[in-house]
Amino acid sequence: MAEQAKPKRGAPEKYDDQDIVDLDALMRDYASDERPRRAARLDDDYAYDDAEDGAPKRKNDSARRPVGSLPEAGAAVGGIDRETAKRLKAQLEEFLRTPYEETYAAEYTDSSGGERLWASLAHLSLLLGIPIGAASGGTLTPLLALAPLLIYLFNRQHSRFVAKHAMQSLIALLASTLGWIALLIGSGILGVVLTIVLALTIVGVIAIPFIWLGLVLFWLASFAIPMGAFFFSIVGAVQALRGRTFRYPYVGKWVR
Repeated sequence: MAEQAKPKRGAPEKYDDQDIVDLDALMRDYASDERPRRAARLDDDYAYDDAEDGAPKRKNDSARRPVGSLPEAGAAVGGIDRETAKRLKAQLEEFLRTPYEETYAAEYTDSSGGERLWASLAHLSLLLGIPIGAASGGTLTPLLALAPLLIYLFNRQHSRFVAKHAMQSLIALLASTLGWIALLIGSGILGVVLTIVLALTIVGVIAIPFIWLGLVLFWLASFAIPMGAFFFSIVGAVQALRGRTFRYPYVGKWVR
């Protein structure tokens, strides 16, 4: 059998007419198939609602908002609408601005020496309760709170003077230990969450050290809570021995 002649090197290859593809025909076929699909997408994406002005509205336009745009007035932010957030902010500012009620003033009472002694002991129990409760992470606070609690229970029926002083010291002890520790833990959790979220962006990574610096400064400043309660417990004991009424700042407003 004779071998087929091989084309010479460098010579152009020859193709049959069957091997030639008509690109123009392919483009026309693709365009004819694409037009109905594109029109169907447009019809599905746009709808003419029965608006007063008769202007066409894109479907779900009310649910769409450009990325980074501010929410509309009254819209919920973090599950809380703006009106509620403003009200909570105003209440917090009012609470911090007035450590005591406007009508409150310390008064002398007609109390006996025994009542004054029991009332002062309720306040002095914080001198042990606050440092031990804070050092134990709040685990010993319920045990240490028994002293002012028992003084309150034994005197609430026959001595309003002792009962009020004991309840004041009890609330101050709980707020300056358990409340303070809860504040530290909550701020730490918030710092971790912010770190995870900000780590997803380059700008956020730069801001992470400043956030933790702010948290550390906040933790240092928060020591004013137990230290302040410790100081005011001494003031409360002195006022009780003098037969005067007494309230701790802020938390004292919760006791009537």
